[in-house]
Amino acid sequence: MDLAREQKLVEQAKESLKAFDQLYEYYLPRIFAYVLNRTANKQISEDVTSQTFIKAMTKIKTFRYKGFSFGAWLYRIAHNNLMDYYRKNPSLNIIDLSEVESKDRTDKEAEKSERQAIILEALKKLPKQYQEILSLKFFEELSNEEMAEVLGCKKETLAVKLHRSLKAFKKILEKENLLEVLNVEI
Repeated sequence: MDLAREQKLVEQAKESLKAFDQLYEYYLPRIFAYVLNRTANKQISEDVTSQTFIKAMTKIKTFRYKGFSFGAWLYRIAHNNLMDYYRKNPSLNIIDLSEVESKDRTDKEAEKSERQAIILEALKKLPKQYQEILSLKFFEELSNEEMAEVLGCKKETLAVKLHRSLKAFKKILEKENLLEVLNVEI
């Protein structure tokens, strides 16, 4: 969705649920995928995604464009809801690969899935903050500015955190001899 259309819908959504529905339809799969990527649990993801959109709907009148998109605001709400969930349930892992499976895959999809599983397994070994940063950057494909907004930090601070996250991730891949398997350079 282009920014001009999004801005128009946001302004309309402040007065009309019909306009909010359009934003919801556009962002629902993205926010759900982000949360599912962080939890690997469909039920938790559905709950957190629901909470995100309920909060967004009730607070949309307070939303103001300050250099960040409505989508970044939604990711911020989802991030905060996830952090609240894990604070209340500290025994749960953010990523549990045992629940992530796909059926009826083609060879290409199976290879991609295998690569993702290796990446997720390596990510699981990182501190939660690094997992979050790399997930936002590479799975959700947010810009650094949007990531800084979601994480509530300055862009410069994010750059340092992103560098440290990538360095730690590379170290894990090297330690596990997975760089060659993935055929990537970090």
